Amino acid sequence: MSFIYLWKNREKEHIFSWFWLKQWAKRILSFPELIAVSKTKFYLKIRGSQIGGLSIIAHKSKIEGSLHQLTIGDCTFIGQAHLAMHADISIGSFVVINDGVKLLTGSHNVDDPYWSSVAQPIIIDDYAWIATNAIILSGVHIGKGAVVGAGAVVTKNIPEYNIAVGNPAKLLDKQRVQQLKYNPVQLVACYEAWLGKY
Repeated sequence: MSFIYLWKNREKEHIFSWFWLKQWAKRILSFPELIAVSKTKFYLKIRGSQIGGLSIIAHKSKIEGSLHQLTIGDCTFIGQAHLAMHADISIGSFVVINDGVKLLTGSHNVDDPYWSSVAQPIIIDDYAWIATNAIILSGVHIGKGAVVGAGAVVTKNIPEYNIAVGNPAKLLDKQRVQQLKYNPVQLVACYEAWLGKY
């Protein structure tokens, strides 16, 4: 459980020192947020989602569909996003999904006179970063370490470490650094108050 991990791995300072007082003030002030994200994670897990250790899903996220189709790895941060699960959504570890992102696994067949529904899974690999207000459409695979720019609309797979921007999203000529070592949840106030900055 996150509380036990945070307690065991907490940053420790000398009791009653300035840094100790500052740490505990941050912990107390961020405690409501810690409770909210823990409740969201607990709710998703009891409804069938598989969520790894220390991952954070903002309590104002909109998650619709069959929750057992959602898999999230360790140390992943999901802001106030919209996940529509008509098919599986698989999100790796150390992923950042910012506020306003939409993951849409379902659509309609425009070639069908009955406008039938179609659904395909979305896969997001480790260390990917999906920036604010991006939209990922059904059947898309975002490779390890790939970046999707703010407001991008992704209709095709993004290879590892590539950067995609625009509507429709297109790959830039440059790639992201491949030696990624960060833990994004340590930047979230309710965890940073306990673990410190890395």
